[in-house]
Amino acid sequence: MHAPVLDTDSKIDAAIDALNPTMALMALIQITGDRTLLNHYWNAIDSRQEELIETFVDIHAHEERPTIDPAVATEIRDRLRAAVKAEKPAVMPQIDMPMFRRMSRLLLGNDLPEMSVDVAFQHAGFTTDTRVRKAKDVPPADFKVLVVGAGMMGINAAIKLQQAGFDFTVLEALDKVGGNWLTNTYPGAAVDTPSRIYSFSFEPNASWTQFYPRGPEFLSYLDRVTDKYNLRDRIQFGTWVEGAEWDEARKIWTVKAVRNGKAETYECNVLIMAVGPNNNPNYPKVKNLDSFKGPVIHSAAWDHSVDLTGKKVVLVGTGCSGVQVATAIADNVGELIIVQRQPEHIIPNPQAHAPVGELERWAMEYIPFVAQWKRLQSLHSQMRDMHGMIMKDEEYAAKTGGFGPINDGMRMMCEGYLKSHFPDNPEMVELLTPNFPVFAKRPILDCGFYDTLKKPNVSIVRGELAEADESAVILADGTRIECDVLLLSTGYNLHFGRQFDIRGTGGKTLKDAFDPHPFSYEGMLITGFPNFVFMGAPYSYLVANHAVVSEQQVHYIVELLQWMVDDHLSSFDVSQEATQAFIDDVDTKLAKTAWVQCGSAHGYYRDKGAHGQKKVILAIPRHNSRIWHDLRSPREEDFNVTRKDGDAPVAQRDMETLTI
Repeated sequence: MHAPVLDTDSKIDAAIDALNPTMALMALIQITGDRTLLNHYWNAIDSRQEELIETFVDIHAHEERPTIDPAVATEIRDRLRAAVKAEKPAVMPQIDMPMFRRMSRLLLGNDLPEMSVDVAFQHAGFTTDTRVRKAKDVPPADFKVLVVGAGMMGINAAIKLQQAGFDFTVLEALDKVGGNWLTNTYPGAAVDTPSRIYSFSFEPNASWTQFYPRGPEFLSYLDRVTDKYNLRDRIQFGTWVEGAEWDEARKIWTVKAVRNGKAETYECNVLIMAVGPNNNPNYPKVKNLDSFKGPVIHSAAWDHSVDLTGKKVVLVGTGCSGVQVATAIADNVGELIIVQRQPEHIIPNPQAHAPVGELERWAMEYIPFVAQWKRLQSLHSQMRDMHGMIMKDEEYAAKTGGFGPINDGMRMMCEGYLKSHFPDNPEMVELLTPNFPVFAKRPILDCGFYDTLKKPNVSIVRGELAEADESAVILADGTRIECDVLLLSTGYNLHFGRQFDIRGTGGKTLKDAFDPHPFSYEGMLITGFPNFVFMGAPYSYLVANHAVVSEQQVHYIVELLQWMVDDHLSSFDVSQEATQAFIDDVDTKLAKTAWVQCGSAHGYYRDKGAHGQKKVILAIPRHNSRIWHDLRSPREEDFNVTRKDGDAPVAQRDMETLTI
C-alpha cells in the first residue's frame, strides 16, 4: 500500500511537525528577522537541545537530557508554519557574527571554541565570500591560470577563480568531471564522510538520499555544480597532461599534454595541479600472477563485464574499499574468501546504509536555512578540541599505559562493537582485533562488514598474497586457495605529482625535488617551483574531509593570485627557509602522533621513499580550525617575488573631497 500523496501545505505541516523545535527556531528567527525570539525561548530550550552524536566523538555514556515542553515545541512549530506558508522573503538571510554565536550556542548546547567560530560560520554555509584581501586591481587580460584536474578540488578552484575574475582553463584527462568518483565504480563504493558536509559550503546539497551517499549520487552532485557555474566550456576533457616546464626568463609555465591523441602545448602564468595524491591502483607484487586463468580485478579499476554470480571469489584487502566490496558482493557470489593482511579498527556506523527520511529531506529542501543549521550540527564534532585523539598524551600514557583519552575511548568502543558481533567466537574476535592505536591507519566506518563475515558463504583468513597459479592464489605461509576470480582492494600509489615530468627552476624535476620524500609548504607550495600550486600536497590530509580541505586551499590560492595582481608580481616562490621551518615544525609534532607511533600498522600514510625508508607525509598534526586561520592570507615575508621590469604595485587611490 502506497503512502498518500500530500499537497504542499500538508508536506509543510508534516515536515515542521517532524523538525526538532530548536532547529525550527533557528529557521524561524532568520525568516522573520525577529531576534527577540532567541531570548524568549532560551530558557525553555537550553540544556534540552537535540544531541547529534557523530562518529569519532561518541565514546562516552550520555545522560538523558530533559525534553522541551511540548507546548513550547508546538508554539515554535506553529510560528514557523505560519512564516513558511506566508511565502515572504526572509528578513534575515544573512546573520552577523554575534547572532551566529548565540544561535549556534543554543542549537549545539555549548559555545564553539573561539578558534572554530569563523570556521564553522563558513563551512556551515552562512557566507559564500571568504575573501580577505580587498582587491586593488582586476587580473590583466594576459594573466592565465591553468588547472589540471576536474575532480572535487579542480571544480572548487574553477568556481572561485571565475568569481575572482581570473582567466582560467581546466585540463581533464577523463571525459567527465568527478575524478576519483568517476573512476571508482566498484560495488558498494560510497562516501565515508557524512554527505551533509562532504560537499561545498557555498553549494550545499539539501537533497542527499542517504547519510553516506553512494558514488553515483555524489558524482551527480559534482555534475550539477559544474553546470550551475557554467564550467563545462572552460574544461578541456580528454586531455592528459604529461609535464610542464618553468620558463625563468618569461616567468610562465609551458605545459605539454595529449588531447584526444594529439600533442598540445599550453602556456600559463600560474599552474595549479588539482590531481590529488592517489592516481592509479596499487597492485601487489605477486609471483606468477599472469598464470592465473580467471579475472583479476582491482577495486580502483573495476571490470563490470565480469559476472561474479555464483563464483568462488578471493578478495584481498580489508581497508575502506575492501569492506565495501565484501559487503556489496557477498550475497551474489558462491563463496567469498577474504584475505586480510592485518585487522582494522571498525567504528559502528548505524547510518551507513540508512536513507535520509523523506520529511527530513523535504525540510532541508524547502524550509529556508534548515540545511545550513543541520550542516553545522554535522560539523560540530570536528570544531571541538580533540585532545588525545591523534597526538599522544604523554602524561595520560604514563598513568594508564594507553595513548590518549579519545584514542583509547575509540579503541574500546571498537573492541566492544566487535565483541558484540561475535560474542561466542573468541577466535574471530582475536583475528579482527588490531594491536595498534586508532588512526595508526585509517579507521573504517562499518558498512555491514561484521554481519557479512557471519554469512555462511564468507570466510576470512589472515595472510599476505604471494603467488598464483592457474586456478589458485598462494599466501606467504604457503596456504593455497582455489578460486574463479581474484579481487584486489589494495589501495593506490601515492605519486604526489611524481608521475608528471614537471621541471622548475634550473630544470630540476619534481621527482628529483621529492627525493627522498615529497614535501610542501602549507600543503600546497614547493620551493623551486615558482607560480606552481599543488593542491592536496604532502602535509594537508587526515584532519578534515576533502571538501573542507580543498575550500581552505582554494581560498589561499585566490588570495595569493590577487596579491600577484595588486603588486604586479610576475613570480612568487616560497623561500627555502620558510619551507624548512614549516616541515621541521610539522615533522616534530608528527613524531608524537598515532600516525608515526603506529606500532605494527602499515598502510598508505607512510611514503616508501626512493630507497625504501618510510616517512609520514600525508597528514598534518594540526587542528583543522588552526589550518583555516593559517591559510587566510599568504605571509608575504615567506616568499621570494619578482616584478616585471619597471613595474610597481598599484598605487593607493587618494580620495578627494567633492564639492558642489
